[in-house]
Amino acid sequence: MTPSEFISKYRIPVTIATLNTNLFVSVKMAQMILESAWGERIIGNNAFGIKAAGQKSPYWGGDSIDANTFEYYNADQNPVNIRTAFRAYETVTDSIKDHTYFLKQNPRYALAGVFDAKDYREQAYALARAGYATDPNYAQKLIQIIEQYKLNELDQKKK
Repeated sequence: MTPSEFISKYRIPVTIATLNTNLFVSVKMAQMILESAWGERIIGNNAFGIKAAGQKSPYWGGDSIDANTFEYYNADQNPVNIRTAFRAYETVTDSIKDHTYFLKQNPRYALAGVFDAKDYREQAYALARAGYATDPNYAQKLIQIIEQYKLNELDQKKK
């Protein structure tokens, strides 16, 4: 799937999942792109790399699937390849909805300022501060994707 096809395919469900939230469509789409490698690594319909921890949600019934991932345990070191359990969903759309639910239900995201961000850059850095990913360059990678593919235009369309 080309980047254009990916964005076109998921633009509407991603936008809908951000309605009545202060989440930027551009950031959510960039996370989906980065976490799934443009849809190449959607394992168990999990497009956001959410690990199988925590309580069930309206969109996740507790199923999981084991997969390899890279984790950074120290910002100065190389990533370590580990095997861990990830949430498994019936559909990718459930994953998109659960991602929003996950962010809203975990206080660390509010405390880090995710929902107070004034633009996509602030929100990307807030997600990184909150520990969404262990990659020390996570925020910069999201911002690069947003700017390269002009995903901030999706934020304007949401309005």
